[in-house]
Amino acid sequence: SAHSVSPQHPLPLRPERARAAMAALPTFSMEEVAKHNTKEDCWIVLYGKAYDLTKFGKVHPGGAALIFDNAGKDATKVFDPIHPKDIMDKLLKPSLTMGNVDPASIKDEHIAKAPEKHAAPKKKKAASAAVEEEVEFKKPPLAAMLNTFDFESVAREVMEPQAWGYYSSGGDDEITLRDNHMAFQRITMRP
Repeated sequence: SAHSVSPQHPLPLRPERARAAMAALPTFSMEEVAKHNTKEDCWIVLYGKAYDLTKFGKVHPGGAALIFDNAGKDATKVFDPIHPKDIMDKLLKPSLTMGNVDPASIKDEHIAKAPEKHAAPKKKKAASAAVEEEVEFKKPPLAAMLNTFDFESVAREVMEPQAWGYYSSGGDDEITLRDNHMAFQRITMRP
C-alpha cells in the first residue's frame, strides 16, 4: 500500500504512545549496562536509555571506534555535540532500545569522557621580515556574516574535528551536499 512502513524505519510514535512505550521498557542499573562493553556485545547509554549498538557500531558513519570505545558507558556527553537528541529513536529499530537506566546508579567511572576541547587553531601569517608568527582565529562579528558560506568558514575553524567532519560530509555520493549548496546560494541574509 502507499502507506506501508519499512520495519527499519517505523513511523514516529504519538506522544502518548511514546510515553507508554518508555514506561514499558525495563530499567537497568548502570552496573548491568557496563557488562555489555565489547565489540560483540555493545550497549551504550544516551539520555538515560540503553541501546544495543553491537551491529550499528560496525556501520557507524563516524567510525566503529567511536561506538566501541564507549561500550558499556553513558556516552551522552560525547554524543550530544554531534547528533540531535532524538536520532536514536528515529534511526534504530525499537528492539535495540534495551531499556531505561536508573540515573542514581550512574557513577563518574560509567561516563564516557568527551574529547578534550582544543584551542582554536592558529594560522600562520607571514611577517614582513620573513618570520612566521601564529595568529589565533577570532570569530567575526555576527553582523559581518552575510551568507551561509560565512557561517561555514567559521564553523570549520571553531568546531571539533569530529563534529565538523560529521556536519560537513556529503555522504557517499555528495548529492545532498551539492543540493544544499545550490539551495543555500539562493538565500540572502540581507536585502
